[in-house]
Amino acid sequence: MQADTDDIIFEPRLGLAGHDKGASLPKVRAAIRIAGRIAPSNSRATRTGMRGHFAKGSAGKARPISTAQRRVVVKARYVSQGGGRGAPLRVHVAYLAREAKATAHPAQEVPESDHARELGKSVDYLSRESDAAVGRLPFYNQRESDLDAKTLTSEWGDDTRHFRLIIGAEDGAMLGDLRPFIREVMAGLEAKTGARLQWIAVDHHDTDNPHSHVLIRGRRADGQDLFIPSQLITSGIREHAQDIVTRVLGPRQNVDLVREHDRDINLRGLSPLDRELIKQLDASRHLRTDRPDLIARLQCLEGWDLANRTSGGWRLADDLTGKLKALEARAEVERAVGLSRRGRALGELRAADPSTPAIGELVHFGPIDELGETFLVVVENGKGEFRYATFEHADDLARLGGVVVGAIMAFEPRDIRVRPSDETVARIASRTGGVYSIEHHAAAEPGASRAIMAANVRRLEAMRRAGLVARRTDAVFAIAADHLHRALAFERKLAKRAPLNALVQSYWTLSEQVEALGPTRLDRILSGATPPVTGEGRFARAEASAVQQRRLFLIEQGVMGSGDRELSRSALATMAQRELSEAARRVSKELGAPVLTHRHTTVRGVYAQRLDLAQGRVAVILQERQAFIAPWRPALERFAGREVEGVMHGQTLSWSLDRKLGPGLPPM
Repeated sequence: MQADTDDIIFEPRLGLAGHDKGASLPKVRAAIRIAGRIAPSNSRATRTGMRGHFAKGSAGKARPISTAQRRVVVKARYVSQGGGRGAPLRVHVAYLAREAKATAHPAQEVPESDHARELGKSVDYLSRESDAAVGRLPFYNQRESDLDAKTLTSEWGDDTRHFRLIIGAEDGAMLGDLRPFIREVMAGLEAKTGARLQWIAVDHHDTDNPHSHVLIRGRRADGQDLFIPSQLITSGIREHAQDIVTRVLGPRQNVDLVREHDRDINLRGLSPLDRELIKQLDASRHLRTDRPDLIARLQCLEGWDLANRTSGGWRLADDLTGKLKALEARAEVERAVGLSRRGRALGELRAADPSTPAIGELVHFGPIDELGETFLVVVENGKGEFRYATFEHADDLARLGGVVVGAIMAFEPRDIRVRPSDETVARIASRTGGVYSIEHHAAAEPGASRAIMAANVRRLEAMRRAGLVARRTDAVFAIAADHLHRALAFERKLAKRAPLNALVQSYWTLSEQVEALGPTRLDRILSGATPPVTGEGRFARAEASAVQQRRLFLIEQGVMGSGDRELSRSALATMAQRELSEAARRVSKELGAPVLTHRHTTVRGVYAQRLDLAQGRVAVILQERQAFIAPWRPALERFAGREVEGVMHGQTLSWSLDRKLGPGLPPM
């Protein structure tokens, strides 16, 4: 029986001022907490105006999921834009945009707001045409539909971060229109953060489970950076979404649980039933069971050669967990490639051998999932085989940025060795009593480059995060006597996680290389510097044909003689300089300033853009009255639009932030 609130009588009790003051505040706080827990589910959330800046790792644990509750999957990613152009973001949005490289003008325009432009391309992908050819998918926010998402996100270009969410209800098809669902989820997120969020969303119905993509601006209405508590990211959004779906569709019935159980039986990957099977193994790795669901799962595993019947019962394959995870990963690869190829078969896909170099033509590049945390690369080698590898390291993603289908890619095993920076740190530490910092290095070797010192610090920071180096509160690193052994252990750890490096042999396709102005991979084959691809597959035949076409083109241009067996090195150098000069002329016209191509021992300026030339990727470094074309390195993508310093070491430049220039130029 519920009490009638109108009959409640309050009797004030008089007492001394401040009496029991110490105990009243905890009681009030406890009452507020209890009221928060028992608030009715249909009460409307009110904005408190509280600042949503919570400490990372806020207290609280994820609520256990009831078997009757509808399930929702939420994938969330915090994306740092790094001055507008972080390497992973560049790669992600370039893929989402399906951007094609212009063959006639390979130089990229200098953007006014590079991230805003690329985020707009991400919007293009998310609003891609549906299979039913009903036009572009509409974006919406809390109040409006059919939004011009490009215009809205153009203001986000200078923010330091943004957030990406993918929200998919297991029974999303039963919800029909997903917009009311997403709007209620985002309203709850606003209430919990105490901030008015700027967000746009689009719904996708082209997979087994309908889902929604949400982009959230990383800036609050008051202009400050937006922080979303980690507890909300990890479980809060999902729990709220599950409550909504359960309220709308009702709790799951027995038929839903049976359907879920059937999915677990046929799951192409590790399922809860597999964990139960592993627990029941005896000492001889055999098991006997009479549960129908476990028997059905065993029969499914038998079809994949992961289980077999013996006289002693069922026997599971060795490392069943690892093999099922590999099977799941392979299914993810096939799904990702199949979606991008629109049903065009690629033949049998196999993972690249981590111990053997491989080269081929790029046939697929993109995220393995739609959050873009790990990227999948598939190449066709000279034998006609399709090999794939995944990459998530920043340097690999920087190299892959802007790559197009048809580019020439190589997978190379990661070189496990002590780096020159490790040897430098160990040498300085031996003179400074086992410590290292930029100040210690400068005192020990006054002529040392600041760029090299900064690179050493970045290396030590990476080792510190792996627990191999300690850093004091004064930013000085404590270097152990066995530092080189620790550095080698660090390399082994990196190689275990990412055994392959992604190298782009040519950002240009074979057809583009045939009549290129500058030296190409085909020219390196003609000069004998690079071996051709071997095999009887399509790519090997196409490359051999392109080499012959390139030879005829060079003869027509007077670069090679008809009787020359090889292309001379001097001809390669001449073509390289000619291409650089032509690129400098184009960029100079765009910038309205002279662009220099000759190399300097030290280059300072703003990293403005990259150019994918026939001879390889180069960087444009902008000064106040002129610019330079310099060798490009993956580290530059971390400093895009910022002042950098490059120091020549042999034939390469080592890049770092230049902290000595004073007032900076505006980012390009």
